[in-house]
Amino acid sequence: MAEMKTEEEQVEALKRWWQANGKSLILTIAVTVGGVLSWNAYQDQQVSQAETASVYFQQLMNSSPAGQLSDSDMAEIRHNSKLLKAEFGSSTYAQFAALMVARVEVQEGDLTAAAAELQWVLTQEGDAEVNALATVRLAKVLSAQGQHNEALALLVDGDDAWQLGRLETRGDVLVAQGDVDAAREAYTAASVLAAAGGVNSPLLSLKLDNLAQ
Repeated sequence: MAEMKTEEEQVEALKRWWQANGKSLILTIAVTVGGVLSWNAYQDQQVSQAETASVYFQQLMNSSPAGQLSDSDMAEIRHNSKLLKAEFGSSTYAQFAALMVARVEVQEGDLTAAAAELQWVLTQEGDAEVNALATVRLAKVLSAQGQHNEALALLVDGDDAWQLGRLETRGDVLVAQGDVDAAREAYTAASVLAAAGGVNSPLLSLKLDNLAQ
């Protein structure tokens, strides 16, 4: 999954993920079924319930436009997320739904609720890429709450697509702490990584320029 920096890019990435993977996941979501059912009945119910999950998720994507969300968008996201988490809590659908609700809570200014959604994603121990995204976003939320040390503890280096985001977020947290030298070091490392990957990030460059000695 490509590095994403803005809410709009994250929304579009979720939609691309759905187009690429949604249909195949219909057949792979685990559904608990009583042992009295025959094998064929089990398969039928598995597919039926997975299709239900896919419908909820499609509705969630339809109500998640890029940019600012309307009240009706937010209500629809919360509704479909609640259904997914209640009925398909271990699925990737539910993880993405929680990420979208966290976005809603940030827009509403409820950082405690946003953190709770992101922490829920991490407790599911599901898709590694989704967990990495949730970790970076949780670090941002914790920093915004003034929990800078807790945020930094989440930003552990890793050899994956999210390292750039972790480095830049680490810089942001360090700036908030007032540790300019360490922030400059993090931004510089992020800039080097971005250049190596062909990523153009004017905002990262601006942050680094603002800390120029």
